[in-house]
Amino acid sequence: MPAINAQRQQGLALITVLLVFAVVSVLAVAIIDRQAINIQRSANMFTLQQSRAFTDAAEQAVRVGLYLDWDADKEKDHANEEWTQPRTFPLEPGKIYLKITDAQGRFNLNSLSAGAANKTLQTQRFANLLNLLGLDTQLANATARWMDKSSQIDDVYESLDVPYRPAYQACKHVSELLLIENFDQATYQALLPYISCLPVEVQLNVNTASAVVLASLDSGLSLQDGQSLVSARGEEGYASVDDFWNQSLLERYTQPQTNDNDDADNGGNSNNGNNNSENAQPRWEKSDFSINSEYFEMFARVDLNERYATSEALIKRDKADARMTTLYRDYSRREEKPSEQSFETNTDINTNSN
Repeated sequence: MPAINAQRQQGLALITVLLVFAVVSVLAVAIIDRQAINIQRSANMFTLQQSRAFTDAAEQAVRVGLYLDWDADKEKDHANEEWTQPRTFPLEPGKIYLKITDAQGRFNLNSLSAGAANKTLQTQRFANLLNLLGLDTQLANATARWMDKSSQIDDVYESLDVPYRPAYQACKHVSELLLIENFDQATYQALLPYISCLPVEVQLNVNTASAVVLASLDSGLSLQDGQSLVSARGEEGYASVDDFWNQSLLERYTQPQTNDNDDADNGGNSNNGNNNSENAQPRWEKSDFSINSEYFEMFARVDLNERYATSEALIKRDKADARMTTLYRDYSRREEKPSEQSFETNTDINTNSN
């Protein structure tokens, strides 16, 4: 009997040892897995922080480039300058992609706000832009109402499944369009290359504006007219606003026009004490246009160790002394905005004047 008990005790001891070994093995594997996860997480966080540091450095590089551009020519910015070209810079391992766009070459949504001096004209221009892109022109009025408290459209938005109130103020970022009635993602994506949110008094730079934006200045202009205006500015852009203003294609908008119907109503006698030629005014305001810019949009993407980080920033370069101010940074955009060319070559664009 003692021998049997001794064998049983040895068997239990062996089982206990094996059980302890199994538990220790499971714990060791769990610890190793947890450690591997922590190491990977730390590596990811380090790469992300490193990538973010590179995007900050890219912004500083943009500031330097914009200053050098200002220092070289303080009076003019055009679409063929060096800063307009996308750049890719190598890293070890990885790369930085960098693109600068002139925000003043786009339609300024804040020209539709209640404080705009020529709100009615700008609303029509936005409708023209929507029409050229094959979009709903009624969105122009919807956007103007969204910014204007006197429109009193609270009930439109408060009756939605998820109610909210209209902004009744100028926009800070173009993504605010997605809050406006009848705006969908496809419309927003189509508009992205052509719109910006800048101070209401900012002028359109005719040297960097696309053919679509130039054609949208009046419903009587077609996309071909916009392309002709782009071609007319040449490699160096218009030397002055007057060069743009005096284009023969634009005479009916930029030069005073007499009303021939008035002469006909007066039996062909225009000398009736009220000279129409003296009272005639151009349809456009020259003060709406410029050949230089203060607002630039930067997009940077850093690819590093199979991870990437992005940054979009709006930078103001003061016209007087080139002092730089970053107005916003957006780290949520994964890719750069669609290019203008992808829409301008689209056969769906309305190329006929209205």
